[in-house]
Amino acid sequence: MVIFFLAGIVFVIFLRTVRRDLTRYEELDKEAQAQMNEELSGWKLVVGDVFREPDCSKLLCIMVGDGVQITGMAIVTIIFAAFGFMSPASRGMLLTGMILLYLFLGIVAGYVAVRMWRTIKGTSEGWRSVSWLVACFFPGIVFVILTILNFILWGSQSTGAIPISLYFVLLALWFCISVPLTLLGGFMGTRAEAIQYPVRTNQIPREIPARKLPSWVLVLGAGTLPFGTLFIELFFILSSIWLGRFYYVFGFLLIVLLLLVIVCAEVSVVLTYMHLCVEDWRWWWKAFFASGSVSIFVFLYSINYLVFDLQSLSGPVSAILYLGYSLIIAVAIMLSTGTIGFLTSFYFVHYLFSSVKID
Repeated sequence: MVIFFLAGIVFVIFLRTVRRDLTRYEELDKEAQAQMNEELSGWKLVVGDVFREPDCSKLLCIMVGDGVQITGMAIVTIIFAAFGFMSPASRGMLLTGMILLYLFLGIVAGYVAVRMWRTIKGTSEGWRSVSWLVACFFPGIVFVILTILNFILWGSQSTGAIPISLYFVLLALWFCISVPLTLLGGFMGTRAEAIQYPVRTNQIPREIPARKLPSWVLVLGAGTLPFGTLFIELFFILSSIWLGRFYYVFGFLLIVLLLLVIVCAEVSVVLTYMHLCVEDWRWWWKAFFASGSVSIFVFLYSINYLVFDLQSLSGPVSAILYLGYSLIIAVAIMLSTGTIGFLTSFYFVHYLFSSVKID
């Protein structure tokens, strides 16, 4: 109820503000428009900078590609589980399904990342390295964390370590299925039409006015809203993973996921609009981390869960194992929610500036 209420408020405010801005601008005749262009305020001032290439644009494309892959995997898995195709009663079925979905969604990740790269750069040069890095970025992080955890388990003579044979199977799946599919998706991205910017970018970047609050404070604060959607469900999911309880309410989880997507999109768009209104045109990364910062709260919550709810864990090795897996989950959530926020903001900014005719 709270989330729907919040979504409604944001939607109404937004529709009124943006629509009012646009209609007021469109109602003016040509002379008045020309005069208004000279006295512009807010987001219309950054028209020549809003699509300027962001810092570390390659990394942004890679993270968006991986985020699309993880989001697609999560949505399809939860829909399948909600309709009863994947039962948690048969051990390992959910995890196997998720890994296979992730592998085959590499094609989408490569396509999205390369298309974004072409849009930002204006050329498809370097698409191979973007596709390769998309195929290796998130799986690489997971592989490094799992290897470190495995060495710790081997060191403590634990039977819970991943056997070497399984390692080779995972590596084979990664390099024989995921990487070729991501490269194929990247190739399809080079053939797709690049997204055209509605306005031209100026040669000299515009100076950004000084701010009272640093923008990272807003970006961090924005993550609390998606976390509010998520955190009750997070308790049950952590209990099912760590305390061996079965998790069956996938229909409810699907609703929570849809609400999370809506809130991430709204929070990111609102924050992007706020930054543009104070003439800050560096919105790309802020749009990504506005919704992606929810992962920080998820990781902090999992530490809280470890301290207060997991007294049954024995010794530091178990705690390190728990934190390692929590870190993988937090990185996946950051890539997924950040991508949802970024893509929504990108289309919003594109729509906003294509509605205003500024020469």
